Amino acid sequence: MRHVVGFLVGLVLAPVVMLGAGWALPRLARASAAEATFLGAGGAATVAVLSVLALLVAVAMAAPRLTPLLPGVAGLALVGLSAAGVLRPELADRLPATPGLGGALDLLSLGVFVPVGLALVVPMFLASRWAGGERGGVSPEGYFDGLYDEDYEDHADDDADPGGRGRESAAAPRGGQHRRTS
Repeated sequence: MRHVVGFLVGLVLAPVVMLGAGWALPRLARASAAEATFLGAGGAATVAVLSVLALLVAVAMAAPRLTPLLPGVAGLALVGLSAAGVLRPELADRLPATPGLGGALDLLSLGVFVPVGLALVVPMFLASRWAGGERGGVSPEGYFDGLYDEDYEDHADDDADPGGRGRESAAAPRGGQHRRTS
């Protein structure tokens, strides 16, 4: 089920990254033309949007519990849309007008999303990301196994022995072997 959800979220992540970066492009161009910094009101919002996009991409790439399909599908979609933007630019006329579409189409034709897409595809080729289940942990069924071992009960009975024999057996190493002292 996590792979299905990851596939669908990956399909949504690609246009979100494209439209977010496309929305920021004209604002960054205006700030650059005006020789302004990002500390202004418009610049801070633009940098905040780009920071959220970078955080989404980083989490998709690095989170070990997520399926590798999420970044892989998003990366393949970005690379495929970039190729379609270069090879078939007339397809862009069919897209509905949305905020950031103009900037996204400019960035697509420049190939800006190809390196991002290739970076997102890399987790699909890491074998450790495909391993499911709990790694290195204890299963819920085996959590209490060994809590009340017979060995523990034997040592508890030995400690209660009035002859002092319990202390010697508790201090002895496991396996019945005693250390020699010279």
